[in-house]
This record gives sequence, C-alpha cells and structure tokens, in this order.
Amino acid sequence: WRCLRHLTAVTVAVVTTSGFGVAELFDYRNQNASAVDEISGGLHGIRLPEGAISGITASDAMAGAGFNTHDSANSPERHRSERENYRRVCVILSSQILSLLDAFIFPDTLDASQPTSQLHGLTLVRSTEQRLGQAQGPLLASLIRLSLLLMAHLEPSSVRFLQCCSRLRCFLHWTLELIRESVASGGYSAAFHELTAPLDRLVLAIVLQCHRAFSRCSAVLIEIESSPADKYFPSIDSRQKNYRRLFRATLELREIVMAAYRGRNEVLRAALSLQAYEALQAGLEEINNQKIQGAPKSSHRRSSMSRASASGGSGSKEASLRAFMANSWVTGFHDVDIDGNLVIPEQVANGQIYRHRTASNRGRLAIEELASESKTIIKDYNNALNTPFEAYCEDQRQWAETDAVRDMEYEGDIAVKRFSAKYRSDLSQITRLVSLRTEAADHRWKLVARKINEPWMENGYWKLAKHTDRLHRRILLVRNRNFKSHEEASYELMLGREREKAQKYREERLRKIKEKKEQDLSDSLRGGRNVTFGDLNEEEKEGKEMNKVSSMVRVASKGIIPFAEYSIDDNEDVDDVDDLDDITLEPEDEDASQNTDGIESEVLSDPQNVDTHEWDQVKPEDYEHYQGEPEKETDINAWAKAFVWYEGEQLVHSFESVVLVTLQTTTDGILLLTTHGLYFHPTGDEINVMTKEMLSKPDDKNSKEQKDRRWRLSQLTEVHGRRYMLRAQALELFFADSHELFINFNGGTKERDKFYAKLRNSCKVPMLCSPKSLNPRTVFKRSNLTEQWRKRKISNFDYLMQLNIMAGRTFNDITQYPVFPWILADYTSKELDLNDTRVFRDLTKPVGALNPDRLSQLIERYHNLDGFPEEERFLYGSHYSSPGVVLHYLIRQEPFTTMAIELQSGRFDCPDRLFFDLAATWKSCLTSTSDVKELTPEFFTCPEILLNTCNFPLGETQSGIVVSNVNLPPWANGSPYEFVRMHRLALESEYVSQNLNHWVDLIFGYKQRGSNAAAAHNVFHYLSYEGSVDLDKITDEIDRRATESHIQNFGQTPSQLIVKEPHPTRSAAEDCWKPLCYEISCIKELRCHTPKKQFGGSQTHGAVISIHVLTESIVVIYSDFTVGTYKWSASRNGFSFKMDKMRIIGCRDSSMSSSAVFGGDCAPERAARKKSSSSRNGIDNNANNGKSVVGHWSFGMTLGGSTNDGLRRRAAIGTMRTSKAFEGSSGLMDASYLLLSCGYFDGTVKMHSIDGLRMKCSGSGGHRGAINCLKIGTDGGLMVTGGQDATCRVWVVDHSDMAIALTDGYVQTALATFNGETNENLLSCCHVLWGHEEAITCLDFSSDLDLVISGSVDGIVCIHSVRRGKFIRSIDMNESSLDRALHNRFDMHTPVRLLTLHSNGNFATHLEDGMLLLYTVNGAKLCSTDSGEKLNAMAICTGGEMLVTGGESCHVVIRSMRDLGVRCVLDLSNHGPIRCITLTPSSLNPAPQFMYIGTEDGKVTIVDRGPMQRKPLAEGEEEVPYWNVR
Repeated sequence: WRCLRHLTAVTVAVVTTSGFGVAELFDYRNQNASAVDEISGGLHGIRLPEGAISGITASDAMAGAGFNTHDSANSPERHRSERENYRRVCVILSSQILSLLDAFIFPDTLDASQPTSQLHGLTLVRSTEQRLGQAQGPLLASLIRLSLLLMAHLEPSSVRFLQCCSRLRCFLHWTLELIRESVASGGYSAAFHELTAPLDRLVLAIVLQCHRAFSRCSAVLIEIESSPADKYFPSIDSRQKNYRRLFRATLELREIVMAAYRGRNEVLRAALSLQAYEALQAGLEEINNQKIQGAPKSSHRRSSMSRASASGGSGSKEASLRAFMANSWVTGFHDVDIDGNLVIPEQVANGQIYRHRTASNRGRLAIEELASESKTIIKDYNNALNTPFEAYCEDQRQWAETDAVRDMEYEGDIAVKRFSAKYRSDLSQITRLVSLRTEAADHRWKLVARKINEPWMENGYWKLAKHTDRLHRRILLVRNRNFKSHEEASYELMLGREREKAQKYREERLRKIKEKKEQDLSDSLRGGRNVTFGDLNEEEKEGKEMNKVSSMVRVASKGIIPFAEYSIDDNEDVDDVDDLDDITLEPEDEDASQNTDGIESEVLSDPQNVDTHEWDQVKPEDYEHYQGEPEKETDINAWAKAFVWYEGEQLVHSFESVVLVTLQTTTDGILLLTTHGLYFHPTGDEINVMTKEMLSKPDDKNSKEQKDRRWRLSQLTEVHGRRYMLRAQALELFFADSHELFINFNGGTKERDKFYAKLRNSCKVPMLCSPKSLNPRTVFKRSNLTEQWRKRKISNFDYLMQLNIMAGRTFNDITQYPVFPWILADYTSKELDLNDTRVFRDLTKPVGALNPDRLSQLIERYHNLDGFPEEERFLYGSHYSSPGVVLHYLIRQEPFTTMAIELQSGRFDCPDRLFFDLAATWKSCLTSTSDVKELTPEFFTCPEILLNTCNFPLGETQSGIVVSNVNLPPWANGSPYEFVRMHRLALESEYVSQNLNHWVDLIFGYKQRGSNAAAAHNVFHYLSYEGSVDLDKITDEIDRRATESHIQNFGQTPSQLIVKEPHPTRSAAEDCWKPLCYEISCIKELRCHTPKKQFGGSQTHGAVISIHVLTESIVVIYSDFTVGTYKWSASRNGFSFKMDKMRIIGCRDSSMSSSAVFGGDCAPERAARKKSSSSRNGIDNNANNGKSVVGHWSFGMTLGGSTNDGLRRRAAIGTMRTSKAFEGSSGLMDASYLLLSCGYFDGTVKMHSIDGLRMKCSGSGGHRGAINCLKIGTDGGLMVTGGQDATCRVWVVDHSDMAIALTDGYVQTALATFNGETNENLLSCCHVLWGHEEAITCLDFSSDLDLVISGSVDGIVCIHSVRRGKFIRSIDMNESSLDRALHNRFDMHTPVRLLTLHSNGNFATHLEDGMLLLYTVNGAKLCSTDSGEKLNAMAICTGGEMLVTGGESCHVVIRSMRDLGVRCVLDLSNHGPIRCITLTPSSLNPAPQFMYIGTEDGKVTIVDRGPMQRKPLAEGEEEVPYWNVR
C-alpha cells in the first residue's frame, strides 16, 4: 500500500509535468476533434482494451521527449502538438495505477448491505499522507486528478470510461464527507474556506469536466444513431453494447453533478457564472421534480411500479437522460477564454453580467489556484529529483579533494587512455569490416552483372565441369576463364630449355674458374706466393660440379627433370564455376590502405577480373580485429563472425584439425559446425596435390590469400563416409545445387562420427537423405541397389557408378577416382557386332590375367618374392586405378591437363608415353607387366576426353606421329561421339549384363581380398588395401612419408562391399522390362491401335494437345481445355483402356487457344479433307510461322517436389512392406497429381489439382508478357518456363525446402500466390535464365543432367544449369538452316520450333524450315537432315537410340539417333496431323512401355510391340491387338 501510494503521487507528478494537470484539462481545444482516434480507433476518445492493459515501453514513453510542456519559450501551437505525443501514455499510466488501487479501495469482501458501504475506503484516504509538495493534497486529491484525466480522454462508450465515472462518483462522495467533517469540527461552511479550499477546487473541476463529458457523450450518441451499424462497430451486437454503456455512463455523470450540487452547492454558486448556475439549477430541479412526481404513494403503488420497471423503466430513464442532455447547461457554455497561458471555461464566474447582475471573480481565482497547484507539483517533483543528486554531487566534490582520489585519478587517466586507444582501434576495425562487407556486396553485384553479360561473351575455351550431374556423371564442359595454352610445357621445348640451361650453367662456371685462376696467379706473382694444394682441391671441386652438370644434361636428355630444382610455380587459381552467393575479397596490401578506392575500381571494373569461388569466402584479415591481444583472447571462433549469420543460428561444435580436399589441392584448417552452416578457416597453406608444394609462397606479393568459407546446411542432401590415406576418417557432402565437399578429420574415425551425429541431431538439415551408418558395406547391404539392377530398373552404367560412390570412390580425390572396366576387346575391326561375344573382354578376370603368357611371368615373379612376408606379396606392382592412370586418360581436358603437367614437374610427358591410340593402350594393358589399368567413367559419357579441343602441345612421337586427338577404332568412323555411343551400347549389352557381376566381385566383392582374390589372380600391392598399415604407428618420418607417397600415387583399392558370397547375376532380358524401341530390330514388331470409345472424335473437344501417363490413369487434354481421364492397366497378358471422367479447366476463358475461348463449338474435320481444321480445333497460328500458341509444351503434371522426395526416400528402403503400400496407394497418388499450364492472356502459370481441376495457385514468376512453354523435370520438384520476354525461369513446385535451398532463404523472386488453406507457397521462382534476345519458343529440361535447353525466335539455343541458374553456352542454329545463304545475306533467322533432350547429353532440334539437327550439350553437331515437314512433337525413346517425330504429314516417324535416318513410319492419315507423342515413363517399370499419339481429330492412338507372327485374318475381319479393349 505504501508503494502504490507513493507511485500514485509520482504518477500525478509525471502526468502534470506532461501537460495534463487539472487546469490544462479545461482547454478543450487540446482534445482530439476527430470522430475516430487515429491510434486506438476509439470514438471521440482513446479506446483501451477491456482486459489487462499492456505496459508502456521506454521507447513509447520517450516518443515525445526533448521538450518541456511548461517552458514559456515554446508557442501554444507547439505545446499542443507535443502534448499529443504524451496523451496516450499518460492515459494508460493513469488507468493502470487506478486499477492497482482498486484492489485496496474496493475490496471484494465488503458487505454491500452496510449503509456506509459507499464510504468504506474513507479510512484509507481521509488522513493527509506524506506527499511530494504540500500543494498536492491528500491521496484523495491525487485519485481525483487521475480520474479527471481519464474522463477527459477516454472513449465515452467504452468500459473503461464507465468504470472511471463510477470510481469518480465514489471519490466525490469521499471528498464531500471530508468537507462535512471539516465543517462539523471547524464550524464553517463558506465556499473556498482556507481548510476546504483544495477540495472545493477539485469539486469545481469535477463539475466542469462532467460538463465537457456530457458534450462528448452527446456527440457519440449522435454518431451511433445517425451512422450505419458497421461504420464504427464490427456488429450490431457490439453497437448495442456501446449504446447501453453510453447511457449508463451518462447516468453516472448526472449523479456526480447531482451529488456535487447537493453536497457543495455554495461552491458552485460562487464559482459558476449566474447564467450557468441558473441553467444547472433548472436542469437538476427538473430531475428532482420528475422523481417526486413519480414516487410511489403506497406499498400497492410501489409494487405496481416495480412491475412496470421491468417493462418500461429503462425507457423512462432514457427519456429523462435525453431531457437532461437537452438542458441549456449541457448544450451551452462550451467556449473558453484565453488569458495568457490560463484557460478559463465560459461558465466560470469571471465578472460576467447577466440580467443586470454582475458575477464575482471567485471562479477565475479557483482556476488560477488550480494552475498554481500544477506548477507547484511540477516544481516539487523536480526538486525531489534534483535534491538527492545535488547532495550526491556535493559528497563527490568533497571526496574528490582527498589524496587517495588523486591517485585513483592518475590510474583512471591511464585506464581511460588505454580504453580510448582500444576504442579507436575497435572503431577502425568495425569501420573496415563495414567497408569489407560493402565491397563484398559490390562484388556480388559484379557477379550478377557478369551473369547477365556472360551469354553475349565469346565462348573461348572450355574445361570439364567440376561438378557432376545427378547420376554422378561428367558430361558437361564449362567455360575456362583462366585458360592456359601450356605452350611452355611442351616436351620438346622444355627438353631444349633444360639443355640450354645446363650448357649456360657449365659455361658460366668455367668462366668463373678461369677468372679465379687468373686472379690467384696475379696475386701470387705480386706477392711471391705459390699456388697451394687448396687451390688444386678447388679445381677438383669445380670438376665435380662439371660432372654434376653433365649428369643433369644426360638426365634431361632422357626426359627426366630433377623435381627439386626445376619445378614450376603456378600460383594462379583455377576459376571454378561462379556462384552469386560467393563473398570473394581481393587481398589488401599495407600500402594499399591509402588508396582503397582506386584498388576497388581497378579490381572490380571488369567483371571478368572478378575472382570467383564456389563458396562464401572472407579473408583472414577480415576478422583480426576480433582476436585482440593474444593474452586476452576469449573467442577462438571469432573469425566466423565476419559472415552474416542466420537469425537464431548457434554454434554446435568446433573441429580443430580437418583437411579440405579437392581434386587439385588440400588445405588444413578449422571446421565450425553451427545449426545452419559449416564454416572453414584455413590454418595452413593450400597444398598442390601433385607437387606437394604451396600454391603461393609467403614472399609472393601477387599470391592470393586463403579465405574462410561457408556452406549452408539448408542445401545439404547426402552425406557419405569416405577414406583418406586408407583411413576411414573422411566425409563427402553433397548439396542440392550440385556442389560437393570432401572433408578429412585428422582426429580419426571417432571425430568424423561425432561430426555426423551432431549434424543429424543438432542442425537444420531438412533435405538430408542419408543412412545413419557411414560404413560402406552396411550402406550397400541396406540398399536395394542390386535388386534394382537385377530387375533392370537401372542401367549397368548407373549401377557401376553407384557402386563406386558407395565404395568410397569420388571425383574430389584424384587418388580415389571412380573406376570402370574395359568392355571391348576389338579395336581393329571396321564393324562392331555387339551380338558377337568375341568382341568383349573377359569380365571374369582382372586385366592382369587376360593374357596367359603375361600372367605366367607375374606368377613366377610372385613366387620369387622371398624377402616379403606372405601378406605383403603382390602379383601386380601397379594398380588398375591411380592418379597417373586418371591423368593419362584425361590429359586433353582441364583441369587434368594442368595436373598432368604438375605430375611431370612442369611439362608434358614424353609423347610416346601419352594416351593417343586406343588400340595401342589396350594392347599395352594386355602385354605390359606394369600396365593393368582399367578405364574411367568418362569413356562412357564424355567424348571430349578423346579430343584435343584446346590444341595443347602434346608433342610428336619418335616415329613422327603428331599427338593430338586419340586414334579411335575403325568401327568408330573417326568420331569420338560414335565411339562413346557404341561404347555405352556395349556396356549395356546382354553379354555385359550377364557377366558384369564377375567384374564386380573382383573390384568390390568377395574376390577383392583374401584367398578368393589369390585364386582369381587379383592380388595387388598390400599398401593399396584398407587396413594394411597404420600410419600412426610408423615412428620414422622417412618411412611414414614413403608410405604416404605410395598410398597417394600408386593406387587404392575400393572398399569391399561384398565379403562372402558371389554377386548375383542379372535377370534375363525376357523376364524384365524393356523400352518400346530399345533396338532397331524391335521396330518391326510395332503395332498401333486406336480405341473406339474415347471422349474425342465425334464430340467437339478439338485436337489432343497433351497426354500424361500416370500410375493407373491417362490424362488427355484437348484443345478446348477439357480434360479427359482414362483408366488403364497393362501387363504381359493384356491391356485395358477405359473412359473415366471428362471435365473442363475453369480458367480456359483466359487461354490463348481459340477453341478453348469459344468452348470447342467448331467440330473438327479430317485434315485430309480440310486443311483449315487446325484453326477450328484450337491450333492457333501466331506470328511465329504458324506454330500453335497452346500445345503439349503448355502442360505438365507432377506430384509436387515434397511428395516425390518423400516417395524417393521411402523407395530407397526397398522393403516388401513399402512396395505393397505403393501398390495400394497408386490410385490415391493419381488423384494427388497437380496440373500446371501456361498460354494464358494474363501471362501466368496456373496450378490445378487433377482431382476436380480446382485451381490452387497461379503466378507469373516475374515474366513480362506471355509464358510460351513449360517443362517439369522427372524429379517433380522443378519446372522451367520460357516467356515472350526472352527469359527462362526456374520454379520450385510444392517443395519449400528446395525453394529455400536454391534461393538460400534470402532471395525469392516474384513468388506466386499463397494457398489460403494451407498457407504454403506452392510455386516459387528461384532463378532467371538469361541468354536470349528474342522470345522463347520451346524448351526441354533433364533432371538427370540438371540442364535446360531453350530455343528462341532468332534460332538461338541456350543451355543453362537449372539448380544453379548458370549460363553454359549458346548455339546458333541458323548455321545449319536450309536457307543459310539467304539468312547471311538478309540477316534473317529461322526460329527453333521444337527441342527434346536426352539424359545422355544429346538433344534434337527442329527448325521452322523443316531442318532436324542432332547436337550434344557441349555444342558439337552430330548430324542433320531435312524432315520434309513441320513437326509438332518429338520424343527420344528410353535408351537414347531412337527419335520419334510427328507433324503435319500425319505420319509418326521413328529415326535413329546415330544419323537421324528413318527406320520406321506409322501412317495415321485417317486421324490428321500429329499433335503430341508420349511414352510410358520408365519409372512405371515393370509395366510395359507404350507410345500414345494424340492427333487432330481428338483421338488417342496407342503403339505397342506385338508378337512377330499372328494368324491370318479372315476376309473382312479387322486386326485386333493382343490387349482387351473395354
């Protein structure tokens, strides 16, 4: 109670100081004149919540600070504007303190039946309390002052206002009681007596504020009755509640005035003007007369009145209140007189003349005394605040004059100087950090500029992409910005230089010896000294030096360059593919700090000079200011603070000793794991993998400094356990944007496992899909990989690549590069018959055992290794996979070219030892005792490794052969693309499929080690096997380095995945799924059939423009935007095709298809009878040479990214339980598909649910203009659109985690609308793909390649990476056009009409002039032909060997992807031009594959592979396929 009492006094002082004293409340001009309060929304006042009131923060309280409302220097206008800042704060404070005091003043245990219940709190407030200033009065005065403030500013119809009026009535009664006690004890009753004057003034103030409150209530009542119900209140019920509260508040106000009139009439008579008092008296007496007239005369009368009160009592009260509010006292006297800073209400007695009578000045004096009280309160309040501080200052002054203080001042002065210096240093460092971040932002902007400008730069030179595709293949070539011709590394040139250098060295030494001899002879002649034996010894030393030089010359002549003395430094970083998330800062010299602007402009002026890396990078100097003095170091991870952390990101663990391993370098450092990212801080130099030297020397001013890096865990998708130096202590991390990260933990396996456990349990990794175990054998055993391969659901290549990945092989460690087998043994024939088993290599034996003669020699050598322990004996001294082998094969493409030069100490190897002839290499693998190498994956995916595309000086052999491109077998016809195609076919052949398990046993299986390996002649050097040596136990440094060198350079055997049993064989081809057109011979078996019962045809739905095959249904979209669903099922014994539903896409009226707009009311005609049927069927010809605006390129279907991702994760389990669950839920899955479409006038992509065709969302993704085409990837989560604005855009479909990963949660460009029900963003645009100058006409997207190809009106095809949004290259198709000369002469272009891309990296292009071209994604043209028609649909069959086309000639043509030659033609002239072609997805394996052809007559034709022979048909009998049509 004491605390609240004191707080009340302080609150009154604060409110008064803020300009809301009792006297200031009379200035009605300061009150809000608007009907609705701007902040709270209250009607003619502030509206406070009915429940608990939130507190006032310091920022709210200080919102209007910096002024003094009672400063006379400020103008009244400024006073009013500044007071408004504090108005709401003061109202809330007053309401809160009064609510707190209610618990003491109005206890709940009070007995209301007591006659003195209304005065129960008087005992608490009657005595004069200790207060701040004598003028403030007792506690009761403080309560009245706060209540008057609330009554002046609260909303009249609110609950708080009603509570305030009720509370004020109680306070008034207590005031009158105190006055009566004073009158009774003192014997006086005059108004404004000395003892009662403070309370009399408050009574007057209460009456005056009630008068103002009546006016505000009247205004609110008018607003409520004259305005619509929903203008001020949310409902009619709310309006009625406010209406009733308003009348109750008015009634309380009338009772307050009545109590004041009755209890202290002499005060009102003295303080009010004659006219105002007369009006007030008339209004109150009228109320008394009404009560007297309506008083009951008897008990019977009283009971009748009580009954009447239930029905009409409220009405009479309302009438009485309305009559009182119409009184002249309430409706008048609203003006005020301004006398300086004093505001005097009009009704206050101030010498007014009324009816020849003059009023006194008692009222004016009361107002002046109230104003004086406010000033006194403010003065006392300030004194109360200042007095303790002044006393404290005086004490401090006296204390400061002592000697002890002077000593402390000296010490403090020293401390201040030290702290000032530290502050200046910290401020300088913070300023520098801000500058660095600004520079980093500018750098990112430069990268954006380069990304936009890059498509129009010259192509230049290319190199193998650092990152693989989703199938872990290296197919793509990317631009090499730091290209080196390596002319100085030519073998002949380097050999000549070494000879010349050795000769100059010899001549220089001889010259110095001769000069020294002459000098010694001259000195001896002048001094009479003889030549000593020491001089003769010097000559002997010089002779030895000459012998050394001669030895160097002889070594150089043999092609061997001493490594230690003649290694070449190459400090220039290899330019990796840029990333807009990089933070790359140029190193800063000490002298450069004076001219940073010049350096920045010089470095960043040209986008091509911007140094780019894969990850966020910050230099070590960026965080030096965090480290402080060594002895005061507290945060060892402060370097990571230079990065911008996510909100809520926290440190998980720090790993002090790790090695960041890349293909070319290794770097020691510290790894910091947080909840959102990985941070790497290099603690050592970047070491070249080949030379084992630092990439930059400490004294090299031009060297690039090591930079800190960051990887975001939101992009992490997979984690695999890896070995490093044959020790299982490394991890390889795979990210959604194709980045890979190889980390070795020097702390061993436990530290690696600790990192993985914390990563899974403590970090935000929403996209991580990896097993809990890091053991390769366990991961392989728990996967269903072998079963998928056995059932031919994955190819031989994919299986071998997955085995390599699981066994620890990686593209990031040159010592553990993936290994693939030699497949063929015939490299001399002109024709290659893959049905002949003699052309294949024996896969049951290792390469070293293929030649019996060589094997016998090796066995003999094996038995002669008497000095070796049994476990250290080996059959082959070399390995089938080592850094030298990899560089031997890939020397023609960077970065392997540079690495091969580094391996040979700065030059190319001897040309005779280079890889330049495939047949000779195979022969060497069969005959040489030191050559047992296998192949690399690039021999099956990347023809460019066989081409010297960059014209590197590989030299000339001793026989005069210039080494350039690799000499290929005759059956390859001199084309590396044909060789890779045939090589891949050989890998997928039936012979390899039936024997590949034996090779797997040798490399990954039970024949890799032990007795089974010895029996299979598969024993290599013991240091190539995991666990053969413990490097930590080798104490001798020389032995340790020798062992490490052997492990790194001479090959490592993969982890053993199968230990005991042989690898199972692959199932027979007859028992497994096959593509429809898997080889040329099967084309003869193709049959076509058009089911009679279809939605199209006789009806008016138009042409079939898109077909989508689902698990149990087929969705057919017609040109009038109607969607027909067919139920289908297929097996080896039958096929059913049954009509299900027919629905209309709701937004078809906004489609650019005329048939959709007019509802398909024009019946289609046969194309053979009427050529103009296209326009009636919705095939709208635009300005671009007649291509349809809406077609199969306008639609796509997907389950959504999150659903597909979940299905892939569950399918990876491979259990019978999940497979049965898939079978049972296939129908539900079909109903969950989403239909995406474009080709609308509003330029958006629209998403509909296939079940009901309800539109879920739509968006433009930032496209300006129409969206012409779209394509959804096979993963279901990514979509690419092409628009009229010459850009393509990458979308994420219903996969929020992927959207965050690709955009990093920072940038989300032109997001589509949110779903109102789930509040999820179903469509997110994450990348804009630049490169075209004209509108996009077509595109295709391969999820496996992570590439999209797009064609435009000007005949340009651009290739981009999808997940990273990077431009790769552009290809001009006009060079292959039929009218090339015409185009060159008149600068005309041939638009690209159709594109189709296969996952093997080849794509077909169809131009508007009829040309059909075949290219690779690396820009190599394979073949071309004239199709003779305008095609409307193209599809590459599974396997990539057949191309199916259909167009205006009404024929389906099957062509070979080898030369685009026609292999089969299906005549569908009876159905009109071909509009779309769809193949059953291979993901529906083992269901047979069919081809669905949509034609212009609205029919769907089905093509399958039938039996070779059928019984002859009777006369008049139609051919019926083997399936059953319902």
